[in-house]
This record gives sequence, structure tokens and C-alpha cells, in this order.
Amino acid sequence: MNKLNDLSANELYRIAGYANQLQQSSKSVEFIPEIVTHQSESCIGYQGVFNWSCMQYLSISNSIKTILGYEPEIFIKKGLNFSLSIIHPVDLDRVRAVHQSIFEYYYKTPKSQRPKLRFGYNLRVRTKNQDYIHILRQSNFISFTDDGKPVIEYINCTDITGFSFNNVICLTVHLLSPSGTFELSHEQEFPEIDSNLSKREKEVLELASQGYTSKQIAAKLYLCTETIKSHRKHIIAKTGVGNMAAAINKIIRH
Repeated sequence: MNKLNDLSANELYRIAGYANQLQQSSKSVEFIPEIVTHQSESCIGYQGVFNWSCMQYLSISNSIKTILGYEPEIFIKKGLNFSLSIIHPVDLDRVRAVHQSIFEYYYKTPKSQRPKLRFGYNLRVRTKNQDYIHILRQSNFISFTDDGKPVIEYINCTDITGFSFNNVICLTVHLLSPSGTFELSHEQEFPEIDSNLSKREKEVLELASQGYTSKQIAAKLYLCTETIKSHRKHIIAKTGVGNMAAAINKIIRH
């Protein structure tokens, strides 16, 4: 069983619209630092190029060492699972839901418009010194398969630690207008879910808040419908409300 709790490259590969199991490539990916733009030592951000078809980084700018303390090569060698391992555990609970929303919006967008989309969301990342900093991750897809799946993603991450946060992850989607400016086309918040709930209950609550039925949630989490109904009952009991709608209102929409 593919547990949602164990977020991995395989899971994100599936969410992105590819096969259920990542096909491992026999070819290694070369580290290509010259792909990214040149920056000064005083920069507050770093860039990366990621290939979704093989779930590997093609390049990471050297400025990542200034921001996070890690050498760029560690992301090339260890891949996406290393990136996931340094995300704050509380934020990692919501990263899957964020990517679900990203790709649901992506596939609802006509193919001709997909290169014009820019996605952004904030999260906390652990530095090599074991401190957590706030990062704004913005990206756009610059190449695609013939059937419209994303292939190459250009990523720009900015250190926004100096700003005030309330532990809400905010996803924004901007669309490049004919005039050449990015206009906001979608915005969604992912608040921190009550810590008294188990990881599975948090997942059920998050999906229920998005309008999924028990049967649909069961399919997404690879569980039976009766198990989802049981989780719903536990969520209602733990939140001290009368029904699931009230639980969602109390925790997700509070």
C-alpha cells in the first residue's frame, strides 16, 4: 500500500499525472550549474531546474549554499526525497495537498495556456545548521510531453524569513496575460491542521474540506470506504462538534 504519510518522489510522480510507479532511469543526470542565472554573493534566493519525467534535478544554483548551507550536488545526487526530508514536518503534511491542487489546476487549463502558468507557495525548510527558514517557492513549466504532461520545471526560491507568518501555506497561481504581466487566477490556503488528529485523520479532513466524498477519499488514500467513515467519526469526536462540516469549519477554515 502506498501510504500518503510517506510522501515521496513516487507519490508526486503519480500526482503529476504520470504512471503509478516511477520508472527508474539507467542514465545518470549530469550536474549542470551553468543552466541557472548568475547571482551575487548577497542574493536571498536560489534557482533549480527539475525534470518531472524522471523526478530528478538537472541543476541547482550555487547560491543554495548561501541560503540553506547545502552543496548543490547533494540535491543532484540524492534527488527529490532529500528535498522532502528537509521540509518542516508540519508543512510536509500539507505539501501533498498543495501539489494535488497545483496539478488539478494545471490539467484543467488548456494545453496552450499551461506554459503561461506560474505557481507559488510558502513553506519552511531546514538548513544545514538545523534552523528552519521560510521559503517562497515559485515555478513554471517550460517543456511538456506530447500529451501535455509537465517535463521541465524552472524553480525560483526566495528566503522570506523576515516576513510575518501564521503557519498557513498559501498557494497562488498566476497566468501570464497578453500584456506580459502575471495576473492572479487562483489562490488557496492550507492552514495547519489540529495536532490532536492523527496523520491519517488530517488527510481525511483536508480532502473532505475540498469536497471529496468518503468513497472518493477512500480511492485516493487506497483505503476502504468504511475506514474513511470511521476516521470521520473520530474527527468529529475529537473536535467536539456535531458533524463533519462543523469540524471542517472549526479546523480548516478557522
